[in-house]
Amino acid sequence: MTVMPGAGAYWFEGNDVGCLLVHGFTGTPQNVRPLADYLARRGLGVSVPRMPGHGTTVADLDRTGPEDWLGAAERALDELRGRCSTVFVAGISMGGTLTLELARRHPDLAGVVVMAAPVQAMEALEPLVNDPDRPAVVPAPWATVGVLTEDVGVGGIAYLEMPLGALERGMGLMSEVRRGLSDVSVPTLLIYGDADQVVDKANGPFVLENIGSTDKRLLALPDSSHEVTLDVDRERVMVEVYDFIRAHSTA
Repeated sequence: MTVMPGAGAYWFEGNDVGCLLVHGFTGTPQNVRPLADYLARRGLGVSVPRMPGHGTTVADLDRTGPEDWLGAAERALDELRGRCSTVFVAGISMGGTLTLELARRHPDLAGVVVMAAPVQAMEALEPLVNDPDRPAVVPAPWATVGVLTEDVGVGGIAYLEMPLGALERGMGLMSEVRRGLSDVSVPTLLIYGDADQVVDKANGPFVLENIGSTDKRLLALPDSSHEVTLDVDRERVMVEVYDFIRAHSTA
């Protein structure tokens, strides 16, 4: 298995406060690198694992599912806990959905940041996923320039095709997370782009209303699309995430 150049996992040694960053479906750790760098420069320990099936081939991704992705995230979280006493998790897109599940499983987390995460049903994709004659792979919506980010001068490393088997399993995870939102009690910062062309921005208010946490806030980015860690509001995202971590850190 060969990992695409720049798509591998990475780790920054830091102080006693750590943050696990989880990338999204078809994406790679590179897509959250600006945020990881920003947090690391401020002394945090930062762990960014590569989710199974990502950063190699689309066929590899189609052999995986939420159990594999959550397993990798759990292992990285365990390792981070061994290095840091105060731990946060932040995830984008499907990584944000995984983050909500980690928050439900680990109520002792210091806080979570959920960015552009799909939780509601993706009705536009359901007919395709449920078609018994569906192809194995379809072009991804973000194969078109300007879909993932409003800033067309930036871009992450991601597959330009979607394997529908893995997507179907990922949509199953969304349903599970949606049903478990009331069990999430940790402090939560939600970040969604108003111009998101991949995940409906209505997910933000939906999670805000249904999550069990009493310490929660929704940050809407008027000028950003889906990949908020790379888009025009990326510097604001960096500052907001760091301020959230600092405000909720016991160290």
